[in-house]
Amino acid sequence: MNKICFYSGHNFRATIFFLLAIFLLLITNPVAAKESPLPPQLERIQKQTGVGAAAYALVENNRIIATGGIGQYALDDTRPVTSTSLFRIGSITKTFTALAVMHLVEQGKLQLDQAVKELARDVPLNNPWPDTPVTLAMVLEHTAGLQDLTKVEFDYPKPLSLKQAFEINPEARRLHWPPGYHYSYTNVGAGYAGRVIETITEENYDSWFEREILGALAMRNSQLHWTKEMENNLVKGYDADLKTRIPYWHTLFRPFGGLNTTASDMANFLLLFTDKSKTKSPLISTTAIKRMETPKTSLAAKAGLKAGYGLGLRSEYFKGHRIYGHEGDGDGYMAKFAYSNKSHRGYFIAINAFRNDLLENFTGLLDDWLIEAPDKSDKAVTDLTTNPLSKKQLEFVGDYREVTVRFPFRSDAQDALLQIRLIDKTLHRCFSHANKCTEMLPVSETLFRNREEPSATIAFVKARDGCLYLQAGFGNYQRKSDQCGDRK
Repeated sequence: MNKICFYSGHNFRATIFFLLAIFLLLITNPVAAKESPLPPQLERIQKQTGVGAAAYALVENNRIIATGGIGQYALDDTRPVTSTSLFRIGSITKTFTALAVMHLVEQGKLQLDQAVKELARDVPLNNPWPDTPVTLAMVLEHTAGLQDLTKVEFDYPKPLSLKQAFEINPEARRLHWPPGYHYSYTNVGAGYAGRVIETITEENYDSWFEREILGALAMRNSQLHWTKEMENNLVKGYDADLKTRIPYWHTLFRPFGGLNTTASDMANFLLLFTDKSKTKSPLISTTAIKRMETPKTSLAAKAGLKAGYGLGLRSEYFKGHRIYGHEGDGDGYMAKFAYSNKSHRGYFIAINAFRNDLLENFTGLLDDWLIEAPDKSDKAVTDLTTNPLSKKQLEFVGDYREVTVRFPFRSDAQDALLQIRLIDKTLHRCFSHANKCTEMLPVSETLFRNREEPSATIAFVKARDGCLYLQAGFGNYQRKSDQCGDRK
């Protein structure tokens, strides 16, 4: 009987082809990332908090690490929530609206410094400072001088077109402080941006948005406009008690908070911000994303403050690391997405409970995961050199009053008094309603930071009206002793 030689003839060639096939398989199909421990931890948090349902997405660079759902559709609906279950994400919609504007900017159809009233002449906008027009960038960065919606507008019970929405209470569309001065969050700005897009494209915003933006991001299960079928497919939203169901909220201007989406779709959205290897996304360039991350239109931003709210993106510090993202609520839902430019990680989380404190149970865990740096070089620098106070900085000491009020139905909002004091050779901010002062460390002549932060988050700015303003994430304040000449 002849012996079989493995290395001879046909068998040798077959072996070579087999090994080559295995090699090609390995290089074209990388080994899957180690399973993230986060989903089981998120499920544990869901059970501990009593939240009925949650959805999540985790991405790293150009990979989707995990997507999923936890819990059930409603108290009386035991269908399990999955990564394709619909949630409302509220104000995260504003990031998509900014993406839509930047998409048209890069196509040369819009410019951020164009006046809104020149782009959409039919919208009401009473500006007592005509020499400073409200620009598209201002409405996206919340620096136009607008207050937020009135109670009537917040509670409007049916879906309207953008043109119809601006016909509801048009007298409320007026500026309360000069455009380009202060950041003050308002849902109205995204409505202006949406109407501008309708005017430029000569198309219904909902249809254009779903084709050009959601389509480009492969978010096939998401939609902005309301249908009964879509409402029926939503995971049901609940009030703070986790038991009372909240009816569907028809946001007056859908570009500020009308998007309904899934965890799987949001994973595709997150890749837009975390995959830094791409020079061009399916939607906008990395240069455009950098502009979205950077505030430019407020007094503080013009003075060099880089932290805060850009075009539909907010930057903040978490344990000394800068992260970007946006939160949202949709009356019965809370959601957040965030990402880090150092770890190239991003997450999305949504719950069906109108409780921000419960959302924070999830985001605390996710933010810790977000800032896990791949090496020491990615850690935030917290040992910035502080300089002795200059004569100009010592002049910042004094009493300040709040000058921006977000809600028109909050007449008592300006009662807050802020004192800037010199304590142990360092400036401190002290609020009248709290028995506590917080140290502020100088970064430059006019920019300051909190001790735990690696760069400036507070600005003192002298405006053209002759007033000194303090601007930061905790509000906008004017020195009381100043006589302002540019306020209406």
